[in-house]
Amino acid sequence: MNYKELTVRFCGIAGDGIVSSSRIISGACADAGLHVMVNDIYSAEIRGLGKSTSTIRFSGSKVYSMGDGINALVGLAQQESIDEIEDIREGGSVIYDSSSPADIPETESLASHIPPEVNGYGIPLKTLANQASGSNRGRNIVSMGALCHLYGLPKTIFINQIEKIFKRKGDKVVESNLTAFELGYEYCQNQYPLNNLFVMDKKAKPLQIISGNEAVAHGAMDCGLKFFAGYPITPATKIMEITAKELPKLNGWTIQVEDEIAAIGAVLGASFTGTRAMTATAGPGLSLMSELINLSVMAEISAVIVNVQRGGPATGLPTKVEQGDLNISLYGGAGDSPRVVMAPTCSKDCYTSIQAAFDLAEKYQTPVIFLSDLFLGQRLETDDIKRNINYKKSTRIKPTRQQLKNYQRYALTEDGVSPLIVPGEDGAFYSITGLAHNTAGNPNFESEVHLTMTQKRFRKFKSMVKDLPPVEIIGDADADIGIACWGSTYGAIFEGMQIARHNGVKTKMIKSIMIYPQDEESFKTFFASCKKIIVFEMNFQGQYAALLKSTYNIKPVEVHIPSVDPVSPAKIAAKIMEVNHELTQ
Repeated sequence: MNYKELTVRFCGIAGDGIVSSSRIISGACADAGLHVMVNDIYSAEIRGLGKSTSTIRFSGSKVYSMGDGINALVGLAQQESIDEIEDIREGGSVIYDSSSPADIPETESLASHIPPEVNGYGIPLKTLANQASGSNRGRNIVSMGALCHLYGLPKTIFINQIEKIFKRKGDKVVESNLTAFELGYEYCQNQYPLNNLFVMDKKAKPLQIISGNEAVAHGAMDCGLKFFAGYPITPATKIMEITAKELPKLNGWTIQVEDEIAAIGAVLGASFTGTRAMTATAGPGLSLMSELINLSVMAEISAVIVNVQRGGPATGLPTKVEQGDLNISLYGGAGDSPRVVMAPTCSKDCYTSIQAAFDLAEKYQTPVIFLSDLFLGQRLETDDIKRNINYKKSTRIKPTRQQLKNYQRYALTEDGVSPLIVPGEDGAFYSITGLAHNTAGNPNFESEVHLTMTQKRFRKFKSMVKDLPPVEIIGDADADIGIACWGSTYGAIFEGMQIARHNGVKTKMIKSIMIYPQDEESFKTFFASCKKIIVFEMNFQGQYAALLKSTYNIKPVEVHIPSVDPVSPAKIAAKIMEVNHELTQ
């Protein structure tokens, strides 16, 4: 059988080289010009406990999600891999270790659970790994050689990637891994005929592969980030690791503080002095930051807070994905405390949107909560990101000479934005407080003053609409079914729409990285053109649907997916078909 797309899953326990396997395959495919997406699922326990999987989907054309099902399973831990068999498509493959089969009870044997419609390939992974390196550590590389033969993939792309990844560990390590790869390839070549062939475009050019977290970090630094404060937390820690390494090269700072409260405090302090500053966290950390985010609103100090969402509540599911933090991002503050909320949909969005986040935060002197999630933040994908570098970028509105004569830090303006100066500048003498205050910044608790200043803060969000990233309408303009999505669900929804279209059902989708504020006229126009509206999201309550209902007075079909795994395009398509059936009856 010829393939233009494959999905491969490695399954094992910590120490089996699951992640390094996916990095080799994804890197090899990207270098060969193939589009790639990788999703790692791992246990929240300390090393040595729990199983891990890494799923790699690669294709000659763009992939937007992890798709549905897998073509091949590599079972490096036999018992743990049994549950993964149900995801294998008919005609797919299982690679399992045939070394010392007598040592494994039948109930724990992967081979004994392979159904007739799936091909089983027993390979002495442990034996060949020991032959290559004198240890079992190369079993994953042996299985990679087997995969290479079984699907007719070119050996050179794997060999080049193995050399690239292990080069820093020395020639001996490189050589043993190359030997392990060759032994796996040769064993399958001698034992199993080549029945499958992956068809590749030999003229394809290498593609960039990046994670959402990497895109956020580099996008922020490219637009002038100079200060990062954070506390390690899954799945956001990678952002801090990158800034810790790269910001000093740009005369910037990364500081690891004692907790998330200190992190947002440090960010506000840095921003107050005129520095572009950011922190990154997950749901538990965002909860701790609520009080100081409120200070950012009241004192009108810009701040960018990246929240890489994970399952909740409380400590919840540290290594699983969910979109459950929308409500706290929108409403998690005392009093009337508006804040910008954004949600990128892919790595490219992560790069460009974090730059937009800084521009909005500075110009409108407000906190921006940037809602990524575990799947988007940690997945690897090929994306065409064109770097936009301006290390000295600033969008702060400064006062004129006339305004400096009687400087009012919170002067009332038509757009709600007051000219801003920072300590050290001429005329930079004013009061700043978290208390209710007047235009000079002095505490004031009069009802009329409080109302006026509250209206000022909210007025900024009306003025902001002209600077928002544009809304996109995707799909068939004449479709009766409209879809509203947010965040990383976009890719699966897009592919689900394609499946539905293949089955004769047209849809269209409104895509906006802006959760609040939104270009409301665009949303109203879109919703008015639909006979049915569907809102898909990964939470139990339908948090985005609730926002849309209250804002636009619509009655959507709500699909709540409190999933710990990425969304299924097939299930999206099934729901679209169901809604279409109801619409046409």
